[in-house]
Amino acid sequence: MDKFLASLPKPVLVVGAILIGVIVFMLIEPPHTVCDTQEEALRENLKGQLFSTQQKKNTIPPSIVREKEACQLGNSGGSCYEYFSTLKNIGDAVSRGSAQCAGQLYKVNEVATALNDGLELMARLAWGVKPPEAGTYERFGWLTEAEIATFCRLKNTYIRANGEEAWTAFRQRVSAKLPGEEIPLTPEGTVSTVEPRKATAVLTESDIWNRSLFSVRCDVF
Repeated sequence: MDKFLASLPKPVLVVGAILIGVIVFMLIEPPHTVCDTQEEALRENLKGQLFSTQQKKNTIPPSIVREKEACQLGNSGGSCYEYFSTLKNIGDAVSRGSAQCAGQLYKVNEVATALNDGLELMARLAWGVKPPEAGTYERFGWLTEAEIATFCRLKNTYIRANGEEAWTAFRQRVSAKLPGEEIPLTPEGTVSTVEPRKATAVLTESDIWNRSLFSVRCDVF
């Protein structure tokens, strides 16, 4: 090998060294893409809401952590208002990206966790502690039209980034967690330790679909 290299003209060696250097650099530091730029803009726009911030040596958690906890505890339009607003902002930030970058933007860990958790929580809040009665409005629980519209925007963002098949799989995973009956009480009036059955053990997939927020016609919102 040494003899072969020594036999090569110096210009060829120089060009070869440059090419090897460029290849190594690209492997270590991949070129910056349009999607990388859009991801940086998303992170900047959602700083403080979805991404933590730094104040001197202190790390400030994003507001969505507190907002989600308040929504879960309050279980009402008022307690969930800030949380739903932040979810809408996240969905809008992803949707502002180009179609070819939607997948990369959604796959940012904080984004995927926030939107997946948000979609699931909205579906569970609408469902309640037991299967709602079949009907047009019962499946919405206490959610208003504006909140249902937010759910639909998040759904569209999910499908745009991940596809219809992924959405169907996601919907089925969430549906499997929905309660099929209210937690029973003991004769003494305390909550029973018996695990209530899930909706999938009580209702057909079609029944769950018709009673859940997933069946909402998003084209009218």
